[in-house]
Amino acid sequence: MGKIAWQIIGVGGTALAAMATRKALATVWEKSTHRAVPTNPNDDEIGLAEALAWTVVSGVGVAVVRLTVQRYAAKTIRSKFGEETLPKAMRPNQARLEN
Repeated sequence: MGKIAWQIIGVGGTALAAMATRKALATVWEKSTHRAVPTNPNDDEIGLAEALAWTVVSGVGVAVVRLTVQRYAAKTIRSKFGEETLPKAMRPNQARLEN
């Protein structure tokens, strides 16, 4: 049951949170700049600074949310189902060394 819970919360929750964050950031970008999100880097109408700014804002925003959701999911799964239900890469270093 723990492995299924990890798939739902850890993987699915992270993906949903990333999509929602990207959508929220796009809305804030459009309202604050009065321009569409620069999605096509080859568009001559989009300056390099604008494209880089969007890349940084969206990249950092999504990365922070993914990290936060994944850590929360791992903590929840660990407390309810035990350490062994997490993927090996998510276990503490000591647990990975013992296996």
